[in-house]
Amino acid sequence: MDTYPLTRRERIAQYLARNRRAVEAWLILTPILIYYFVFAVFPVLANLSVSFLDWNGFNEPAWAGLANYERFFTNPRYQQVLLMTVFFAVAILIVNTVLGFFIALALNEQVKGLGIYRTLWYVPTLTSAAVMAQIATVFIAPRVGVTSVVLASLGLESPIWQTNIDFARLIIVVFSVWRSVGTAMLLFLAGLQSIPLDVIDAARVDGAAGWRMLRHITLPLLRPMTVFVLVTGLIAAFQVFEPVYLITNGKSGTNVMMLKIYDDAFQNGRFGMAAAMATVMLVVLLWASFLNLRLMGQTSAEQQ
Repeated sequence: MDTYPLTRRERIAQYLARNRRAVEAWLILTPILIYYFVFAVFPVLANLSVSFLDWNGFNEPAWAGLANYERFFTNPRYQQVLLMTVFFAVAILIVNTVLGFFIALALNEQVKGLGIYRTLWYVPTLTSAAVMAQIATVFIAPRVGVTSVVLASLGLESPIWQTNIDFARLIIVVFSVWRSVGTAMLLFLAGLQSIPLDVIDAARVDGAAGWRMLRHITLPLLRPMTVFVLVTGLIAAFQVFEPVYLITNGKSGTNVMMLKIYDDAFQNGRFGMAAAMATVMLVVLLWASFLNLRLMGQTSAEQQ
């Protein structure tokens, strides 16, 4: 029987028939991959290239090499910004994690109106930062703020909260925790509710209660969730921006990297410097992400 060579259309149809699932998968993934490249990969690569330039956004870019990175790590002003970012990240992380854990412990008990309490703690997380900043301003506004009025009624002098270095930093930490503690609480609460009841009952039969139950049963079983809360909390806290921008605008020794990136790029026209800081922050956040994956993997292996 004579065979004839397949036409190009027939070869394509035969290939599609043999690889139907792979072709369908690529057709589904292609729009997502294009979106990811345009809005994730390309901006990162563009930012990295700009970090090696001296450019104000209008003039002809000039090659600067590592000058922007050198300036960031040697200039006292940028060192102060980096130090403040680390300070806020550590302070917010510690307070947020500890407070979220104990709130979750309290809300894990069967009490009346439990759903209402959980909702009230989580509402600030869903509320706009601008709205939250306006609420905070009602309390800390000079002379007419709630705190100032209360202190005046007690015969005490009220400081100007936003210009006092210590109070300004405290306000940033409190505001950030106020907005984010709901997330830590929700994660810890999910971890607590995933602990098997038979383990709890067996521990109680053995006489474990209170601190012993918390130390020997609850905390070890919550280790994976604790690692997740710590690492994701560090990533979020390192990107603190809204409270600094809306409450102090970086004054009174509260300037942080996110706000400095914004100022350098859009206020001072130093796009190369802003891109260099963004690249440094990207490296830190990637390190935190890889740390999270590694610790979570170790925790899962230990439990198995």
